[in-house]
Amino acid sequence: MRIDIPMPKAGLTMVEGTISEWKAAEGALIQKGDAIMEYENEKNTIEYESVHGGYLHILEAAGETVEVGRPIAWVTETKEEYDALTGGGAPAAAESAPQTVPAPQTAPAPAEAPAPQGRRHVRATGLARKMAREAGIDLADVPAGSGPDGRRVAAKDVTAYLESRKVSPAPAAAPAAVEDEITAIPWTGVRKTIARNMMTSLQQSAQCTAMCEVDVTDLLALRKKLVEGEEYLGCRVTVNDLLCMAVCKVLKKHPTVNATFDGKTLYSHKHVQLSLAVATEGGLMVPVIKNADTLTLAELSLAAKDLGRRAREKRLQSGEQGCGTCTVSNVGMFPIDMSTPILNPPEVGIFGFGRTTRKPGYLPDGTLAPREMMWVYLTFDHRVVDGQEAGEVFKDLQYLLEHPQLITA
Repeated sequence: MRIDIPMPKAGLTMVEGTISEWKAAEGALIQKGDAIMEYENEKNTIEYESVHGGYLHILEAAGETVEVGRPIAWVTETKEEYDALTGGGAPAAAESAPQTVPAPQTAPAPAEAPAPQGRRHVRATGLARKMAREAGIDLADVPAGSGPDGRRVAAKDVTAYLESRKVSPAPAAAPAAVEDEITAIPWTGVRKTIARNMMTSLQQSAQCTAMCEVDVTDLLALRKKLVEGEEYLGCRVTVNDLLCMAVCKVLKKHPTVNATFDGKTLYSHKHVQLSLAVATEGGLMVPVIKNADTLTLAELSLAAKDLGRRAREKRLQSGEQGCGTCTVSNVGMFPIDMSTPILNPPEVGIFGFGRTTRKPGYLPDGTLAPREMMWVYLTFDHRVVDGQEAGEVFKDLQYLLEHPQLITA
């Protein structure tokens, strides 16, 4: 009896998955519980263990994106049934790989026309022939008469002919055209899901980005002192840890931004479920620090490092993504001052932080001094957050970043 193996569903929001790798070969006898395949959803790479034993026939190759519930393989109880259904055995499904597409071929140049017929036989000295070759002229066009016997073309005949015609030496042949090579890269798995979510976010919310420049000189000085106390704290605090801590304090004061919105109902959350934008080889991942507002700076720092590492290693667990109330995106490690980050639905706010640059600034006493400045930006859903609320958020965030001792209070 043939038993279908469908594309599994991992998570309530999963609608399709991409097969990363078949661990079992075509026609192999597998047992119930064997790990036969790995697949990707919008969050992770997941190992699939078969719930049926039998002889395996693969329907969808590695690299294919398949809707949840659609068969990707089947098994039979006996080898005879497998042979009957596959016609005596089928080759293993080919692994998907980027395809090299040859560039369009340039039409061949027309063949060189044959030399005109009826040309007279030319007698010439060796030097004359060499000069004619280099000048790109036909010796038949050069009047003869100055050779030793009056009938051979000599070097001075070629010189006189070139002078009369003002003929320049033939240009060097053009280099051969270099053929381009185009690689087609299938947009599947996590990257495809991210692209779809970004477009959906822009199309279904009224996004607005505001920004301001903040003096973070004292914040960087505080971070330096915290690094010196690394052994006592049990972790190496980063600038991003301090920024995340400041965001948590601001969100507690502005619950409208610490919220989720489905288009009909606004859900305000008591605690901050802080989403962190993490760049990985497979695309952007957004793990969540649960109840981040209840953590100390050291605890938040350790949680952020753990989630970031496991996101890059594709080891996030179920429930560690997609449940945030606000996101932090920090591009300070790149030469980027400002950006307009896209909301991570159903969240209504995402904070962004640019790089730090040294600029002249005035101290409270009017003294001009070098200061470390950073652009801070907030993208918010204007259906939920109005301009006044956004302005109050910036006012509080700026105060915390310029008085960093309050962040850890």
